Amino acid sequence: MEKIRLDKSPAAPPAYQQIITFFDQQIKNRLLRPGEKLPPERDLAEELGTARGTVKRAYEELVRRGLIEAYSGRGSFVAAEAVVPVEDRKDKAVRLIDQLLDQLGRLKFSAQDIRMFFDLRLLGREDTLRNLSVAAVDCNPETLMIIERQLLLIPNVNLAKIDLDDLLEDAGAAARLEIFDLVLTTTTHFQELVDRFPEIRNKTVQVAVAPTRPSIVSLARLTPAQRIGIVSESKKFQAIILDHLKTFDIPAASVKSLFVSQLERLDEFIQSLDAVIVPAGYSLQKNREHLPALQAFTERGGVIIPFDYQIERGSLLYVEERLRSLLDEEKRNGR
Repeated sequence: MEKIRLDKSPAAPPAYQQIITFFDQQIKNRLLRPGEKLPPERDLAEELGTARGTVKRAYEELVRRGLIEAYSGRGSFVAAEAVVPVEDRKDKAVRLIDQLLDQLGRLKFSAQDIRMFFDLRLLGREDTLRNLSVAAVDCNPETLMIIERQLLLIPNVNLAKIDLDDLLEDAGAAARLEIFDLVLTTTTHFQELVDRFPEIRNKTVQVAVAPTRPSIVSLARLTPAQRIGIVSESKKFQAIILDHLKTFDIPAASVKSLFVSQLERLDEFIQSLDAVIVPAGYSLQKNREHLPALQAFTERGGVIIPFDYQIERGSLLYVEERLRSLLDEEKRNGR
């Protein structure tokens, strides 16, 4: 393994991001082999002159990406299986932006200069393009956030998230949906939605969603003997996680639950747990007063598992094709 060095210049990416990028490249270039042990968090932090929490954050992200595996009391190792996962659109975009920012920083451009460059380039392109209006409809906010995250980087799309239950109770729902160029919903709710609003059938697309491989791998490491908790925003997303835990012989009755609206009870909730599952993108560290309890939880071997869903590739490609067709049609009609 090559020696890692942190760039501490003002224009450099955050230290944890540099650590992630370093190990990501070492693994993908096969300079770190499957099963090879990574430096302990404390040792690497001392070597780099940074906080142990910075290294820990980087390692946790590498675990989430499926590049490494962490074992309490043993350390972190390069994942034994395929270590070069398919890079999704968001990860690729972030990587390209980071590379560009690194190059601009080396050219001594200030943050203000870089913002100006981006703003001018975006302004020049937005003048020639119309954004499409897309509605995402589902019964829980976690899934809506997942859809939003994946569609965020598709150009020319304005996305509105709509709760299905609220929609079904709204007397003016048909008029609300009429303004959208495309309506997305999951396969679970497609038939219910088009039966209720048949006038939108032709512009409604059902998308298949499934847990990411790192999420399934993380759940598979759990055992019935462990004390497990779930923090979620909705009861319906909690039920999705419980269904997946059942496949690993972990009964729902043994799993504790806490809603995001009850986070003031977090310290008490995690005190007796070995693992906490949270929807990807949600943070348990929003309130500073919880940090000591969370630190104590992880130091005694507690694990925080992000449970991430994603639109399956086939569905996502179909959505992109429909959006391109809509834009092409507008161009042909001279709009």
